[in-house]
Amino acid sequence: MVPKPADWDRNISISGFYFLELASNYNPDPNLIAFLEAGPPPIYIGFGSIVIDDPDTMTTIIYEAIKKIGVRALVSKGGAGLGSTNVEKPNNIFILGNVPHDWLFQRVSCVIHHGGAGTTAAGIKAGLPTVIIPFFGDQPFWGKMVSKAGAGPNPIPYKQLTSDNLATAIIKALKPSSLEKAKELAEKMNEEDGNETGAQHFHEMLNFDKLRCSLLSEKVATWRIRRTDIKLSALAAYTLAEKKILRFSELKL
Repeated sequence: MVPKPADWDRNISISGFYFLELASNYNPDPNLIAFLEAGPPPIYIGFGSIVIDDPDTMTTIIYEAIKKIGVRALVSKGGAGLGSTNVEKPNNIFILGNVPHDWLFQRVSCVIHHGGAGTTAAGIKAGLPTVIIPFFGDQPFWGKMVSKAGAGPNPIPYKQLTSDNLATAIIKALKPSSLEKAKELAEKMNEEDGNETGAQHFHEMLNFDKLRCSLLSEKVATWRIRRTDIKLSALAAYTLAEKKILRFSELKL
């Protein structure tokens, strides 16, 4: 999703996304299974741990958008507290608790969320068209990356969200062209192993000689003798201090 810019030096590497495999330990709610089996794959809407000042208004906007386009939907409560009992819920909507994305996103038609890096990656990895409603931080960036790749519409900043523009964005996300682009991205992403590549790059960047204890080379240095380049492991430092060869005041972390 983010090719390495030409002006990034070799000390900056792009590994691909890191993923947690949580689905294997998940036991879904029977009511959720029943809802999923009762019709075509629903859309997913959720904002993760984002806290919203007025969850009832946001819930109303979401319900109205879903009503306008006539789709089934899963709405995640999350930190926003969506799906409040103060707002009447249509029968074509199911309110979710905590469900692993790697399980859930295999069973929906598109995803609408805040644009956190992890949620964005999980949606694209599943080949899902994506609508991003950014709140802050890196979320607008990921919204632009998804849109630029053709896997979803332009992001809608949450302060500008209405039932009309949300409905329009979902309709665009559900178009075959968006689905095709999302699947293309998923194929490329599934060729990556971010966990392995990231670990490999991390170790490649380490200067092991600078990490070693000057006296016990098999030990990691945690101290340096002040005004010298002599590095000591905890064992070496303790031993030298105990033998009164040096004082702890002469050491620097």
